[in-house]
Amino acid sequence: MKLAYIRWKDAVSEEASAALSQPARAGLVELQEVGFLLDETDEAVVIGMEINEDDSVQPGRWRLHIPKVSIQEMRVIDVEKAFPKRRKKST
Repeated sequence: MKLAYIRWKDAVSEEASAALSQPARAGLVELQEVGFLLDETDEAVVIGMEINEDDSVQPGRWRLHIPKVSIQEMRVIDVEKAFPKRRKKST
C-alpha cells in the first residue's frame, strides 16, 4: 500500500458581492492532500482518505480524483517505510 502527498492547483469561487469592493482577479488556489494512492492514469491520480483491505468493502471511503495537469508536486512512499513497525523494547 502506498501513501501519496500531492500539491496541486484548482479553481477558486467567490461571492459576486466581493466584486463591489475589488475588481475580479483571475487566479487559482494551491491545495495539499495526503491519502492512499488508489489508481493512476495518464490523466489523473486517485487518492483515498480512508481504506479498508476487507474484500467486502470497496477501498477508500472518500476518493479524490486530481487531474495530472494540475499537480505541482507529488511524492509517493510505501506505508511500511513511512511508518515502520516499532520493535518492542526488551527489559
